Amino acid sequence: MIDLIKIKVLAGTGGNGCVSFRRTRSIPKGGPDGGDGGNGGSVYVCGDASLNTLLHLRYQSIFKAGRGKHGGGNGKFGARGESLTIKVPIGTIIWKIGADGESTPVADVLDDASILVSKGGKGGKGNSRFTSPINQVPLLAEGGEPGEGTDLLLELKLLADVGIVGMPNAGKSTLLSVCSAAKPKVADYPFTTVDPVLGVVEYRRRDFLLVEIPGLIEGAHEGVGLGHEFLRHATRTRLLWHLVDGASDDVMDRVAKINEELERFSPELSDKAQVLVINKMDITEAQEKEVALKEELKGLEIPIFFISAVARQGLEPLIAKTLEILETLPKLKPQIGKLPAATITPRVKHRKPKVWREGETYVVDSPRANQLLALANLKDGRVRLQLWRELKLMGIATALEKEGVKPGDTVRLGKVEMEWE
Repeated sequence: MIDLIKIKVLAGTGGNGCVSFRRTRSIPKGGPDGGDGGNGGSVYVCGDASLNTLLHLRYQSIFKAGRGKHGGGNGKFGARGESLTIKVPIGTIIWKIGADGESTPVADVLDDASILVSKGGKGGKGNSRFTSPINQVPLLAEGGEPGEGTDLLLELKLLADVGIVGMPNAGKSTLLSVCSAAKPKVADYPFTTVDPVLGVVEYRRRDFLLVEIPGLIEGAHEGVGLGHEFLRHATRTRLLWHLVDGASDDVMDRVAKINEELERFSPELSDKAQVLVINKMDITEAQEKEVALKEELKGLEIPIFFISAVARQGLEPLIAKTLEILETLPKLKPQIGKLPAATITPRVKHRKPKVWREGETYVVDSPRANQLLALANLKDGRVRLQLWRELKLMGIATALEKEGVKPGDTVRLGKVEMEWE
């Protein structure tokens, strides 16, 4: 089962604003009419009940939303970029991978609601937005903001009402197959099941979702035998069927070992409600030990059932009791919940520019200034004058003067170097 995937999501860049002036036969020298660029598309993640694994994402590592269209003349706004929705199985946890490699939980996908994971860049302003009483012929327009890029880790933890846990070859696959319509691989050797398998158990117009957790061995909590991968799915169940081979000579020891692995992996997992199911009671060796075993198990304060999955014996009381217990247990709640969009993808809104000196060059860090420079024709003196006015309104000119800039000094804004006038 593919249940852990790393992907990169890239939201669309906003479209550029347009520098345009109204020109008609009757109005040869009209005012500015450049429209704004469209916003870039965003990236969302949503749950899809028809999916059971993350396999469909295995061969694509980068997901990109559409870029916003550029603005046009005559006040035409650019079209918004097409957003992208990534579908994942219900029960997927979204983690955001930071620059330091550390993962932060973003959301727990429990339904088909869309979760924003990467926001599209805003479209740039057209030159009509820069009209003012002192600037009737604006020659500036903004480039579109870049879309956000985020590295995500998608972790699938199956959601089920009941999980079957136990040692290899205890009969978990057989039990699942006779209780539901699931068709797990069944064979008379250990480790037949290597992936969790889901099935729906129906009984008297009621049902519950049953998941078979592949066989656990000693050391599973440390990852031995892929223990981490298997136990991860057991955490998303409400009740555990603890299945034990009744024909074995060490039933109590096997029960204790599995419970120890559950507790060491997660105290929350060990606290889950349990039903002890002693299987293979159709075998003579198991039948001979039944009386002594019942006496030995008297001290356990959990429901105990003796069954034979192969012979389909004792299943109805087990299922009926399970439904009774489930009615008393709370529904699964999200481990993380859904965070507001602003928390998932925080956006810095026109933060104050930063100015510092590197040798003889003055460096300016200002995303908004970079948007203006992206489309500015610095060879045109009128453009340079208007750009200087805008930089002054942003506080950049004042900050540079505080740092000691003088006419003729080199100023670097983003990738552009210019001479200060």
